[in-house]
Amino acid sequence: MNLKAVIASAAVAAGTVALASTAASAATTTTAHGPQVSYEMDNGTTWTLTGSLARAHSTGPDEGYADAGVVVGLGSMRNFTGIHVAGSSNLAENIWIADGPEAYVPGTHALSAGADFDYGFQQAGGYYMTDGKYAGQTLTLAQLRADFGSDQAYAWVGIDNSGTTDYGYVASVNGRPVYDIVGTIAAHGDVTAYVFGF
Repeated sequence: MNLKAVIASAAVAAGTVALASTAASAATTTTAHGPQVSYEMDNGTTWTLTGSLARAHSTGPDEGYADAGVVVGLGSMRNFTGIHVAGSSNLAENIWIADGPEAYVPGTHALSAGADFDYGFQQAGGYYMTDGKYAGQTLTLAQLRADFGSDQAYAWVGIDNSGTTDYGYVASVNGRPVYDIVGTIAAHGDVTAYVFGF
């Protein structure tokens, strides 16, 4: 049995996944700022953004951190009302602001180079920004709309951890069905981050 079948079987057996058609995750629309649904994998040394589920996996040396997520276009930051997710309870939710092309153009990047776009972690009271001009500050929804109103918003929803084995599922992001399993597998000094549809 392959990895996809093992995880899907375990999730269904545990009662944590209500299966739906995979057609929803196969249908991707594209805008001027890239696909509306992409997949991001961080193996601890590089991070990759791809529009293809067939390419949504990445393996590298276990450096103590890994993540895997679904990246969903939300439209203009001017209309941003937050990230609203249906899925497993262990998901992290981040805002990606498309003020740099790495937020939406597929590619692989060294973690040491940083990202060329602003992003932050969702938490009570707003989003803790880790890159860009507001790095280290928590911005409210109103501040994000005012300061980044001319940019596109993307939600990153997935698993992030310290390089251990973990998985979860994403059923929808802001009402858009995605039906993806996200996770990481740590073994033999390496970590693999992956996303696949169910």
